[in-house]
This record gives sequence, C-alpha cells and structure tokens, in this order.
Amino acid sequence: MKYLQFFIELILQLCMKPAEIPRNLFLCVQCIWNVKIKGKTLVVLHRWVGIGDLVCMLGSVNGLRARHPYSWVVVICPPGTSQLAISSGLCDAASDVSGFIHWFVDRAFSQVVYHPVLPDELRRVEAQQRHLADEFAHVLGVKADSQSIRFEAPRSIKRQMARRLKAANPEGRPVIIIHPGPTWVVREWPLARWAELAETLHTMHSAIIINIGNDLDAYTQTLRPMQIHHALNWSNELRIMDTVALLEQASVFVGIDSGPLHIATAMGVPSVGLFGPTDGRLIVHPRARTIIVSGAVNCLGCHHLAAGPLHWKSGCPNNVACMQELSSDKVLSAVVKCLFSKATIASSASLQENIASGFASA
Repeated sequence: MKYLQFFIELILQLCMKPAEIPRNLFLCVQCIWNVKIKGKTLVVLHRWVGIGDLVCMLGSVNGLRARHPYSWVVVICPPGTSQLAISSGLCDAASDVSGFIHWFVDRAFSQVVYHPVLPDELRRVEAQQRHLADEFAHVLGVKADSQSIRFEAPRSIKRQMARRLKAANPEGRPVIIIHPGPTWVVREWPLARWAELAETLHTMHSAIIINIGNDLDAYTQTLRPMQIHHALNWSNELRIMDTVALLEQASVFVGIDSGPLHIATAMGVPSVGLFGPTDGRLIVHPRARTIIVSGAVNCLGCHHLAAGPLHWKSGCPNNVACMQELSSDKVLSAVVKCLFSKATIASSASLQENIASGFASA
C-alpha cells in the first residue's frame, strides 16, 4: 500500500508539468542508478531564495564533495534558477524548490541535507564580515572555491540571443545591460538617476541599453515595474539562461546588488556595481572586472556593522542616503571606464569622443 501510494503521487507530480516529463524521468533514473545501485551518498544542498546567494553558495560544492567523496550532489534552488546551477557543472542535478526532483529525492531516499543559514538571517542578527561565498563555506564547514563558479548558456540559447540582439542592434553598437531591480528598497538606486544615466547615453547615440529583470519584488511579492526611458525594456521576457546568454554578449553590465550582478561578475563581464548598505568587496566575484560605486556617506556599508545592520529591507533611519546620494555622473564615469578598458571591445571609436564631449559640455 505504501509503495502504491508513492507511485500514484509520483505520477501526479510528473503530470503537473508534462513538458518536463522526459527530463524528470531521466533524472529519476540517474538518481536511482547513482544512489541505489552504485551506493553513492545523496547530498542535498538547499538555498530557496536569492540568485546571488545561490551563485555564492555554489562555491562550497567542491568542499562538500571532498567531505563526501563518493556522492551524488543535488542543489535545491530559488524558483526559476535550477538551470543556472546545472550550467555551473558543479552539481549532479538541480531542482527549483517547487520542482519534481526536490519532491522525488525527499521522499525516495535517505540523504545528507545542508540548509545553510547566514549570520544576517539568524533570529539574533549577526554581521556579515566575510565575502558572501566564504560566509556560506564557513557555515557549511568547508573552504570556498569561488574560482570554480562559472556559467555558460547552451549553444541553442546563445544563437537565439544573438539573433535577437542583431535585430535590436543592427549597427553593432556597444550593448549596455542595466538591472535597476526590484529588490530590497535599501539596495535600489532611484529611478530618476537611472533615467538620467540612460538619457545621457541615449542622446549620444552611442550604445544600446537593455533593461532586464522582472516586475515582481520577491521579498514583498508585489509588482513594482522598473521601466527606464531610453532603454529597451526586456523585463519579464528572459529566463535565467537567456540572461546568461545576453550577459555573454554584453559590453558592460550596470546593476544594483542583486542576482544579475552576481552572475555577471562570476562570468567576468565588465560591470559597474551600485552599492550602499552592503560592501561590494564582500559581494562581487573574485574574478570580477567590476567598478564599485557608492554614495559618499558616513553610514556606508551599514549591513556589516558588528551590532547588526543599521537598515531594514524596506528603508533606513537615514533615508537610504548611501543610494540617494549616488549621482548619475559618477555611474556614467564608471561605465565609460568599463567600456574603454583594455579588456573591453569597443565597437565604435566615435563613442569615446561623443561621451568625452558630453562630459565637456556638462
């Protein structure tokens, strides 16, 4: 009776997403073969929220493999991000938190479970003093291997993105990807500043600006559109691996402290990171080609205070001055440096002249 009930639940779970039945059945067979037949230890690593957290946590997978040498590692991911974990090549399988494989491994096998809780998530909040990847590794009791974190989009998605970009950018101008949010309110840069930045770049007719992300604030579960004038609005249109394919072809990425910035820096994309309550040095990937910009305020980086964060996710006693005081000119200057660094391919020599003349007339 017990097995019959499990089999019925299995069929029902599979039928919830018919398009994924072949893949899920294949993963079931893989799991049974590796765990039941070959006798590998099933190691399940959980992170249910935060793309950036997932990116940094992946740096601990090799350490867990060293602890469990003969293992089959499954990562349980935030919604819509399992393909990102799989593309890293670090885990054997991955599932969204509501995905079939999560259900399957929980009910079918004994397992070693890791569900790391960061210092700022404890009931008695503590300060984050290490790089986020090292923080996860410390909680898990392993050594972080950040250099192992790499992402690459499948060839088919790369081709699709190349065609879409060619249609949007027939002249082959530099492509600037921006991500204004939404996320914690204290991490966001005012939309008016984004508009100033986009307008300056647009009026020079020198770059294609693409706004990515989605309108759903994952923390409040409310819709907060982040549309920026003069930017192509691709919000709500890209899956996680579409985003990776787009970033692979970007000249520069500009974003706040959130998932896309973590992905871009792990990929080595020239980036401008906008930081206020959090310290960018403890966030961006070690291989990042990133310029960190912040407002000039005394309370900068308050998330890492020994007594715990000064801010709360929805605001702060200083009216989020660290982000409010950050000027569009300062961000623009960082974008220009990224565009014309030796590591960045500039597609138009006139772009630098146009931007330089823009500074001269400012």
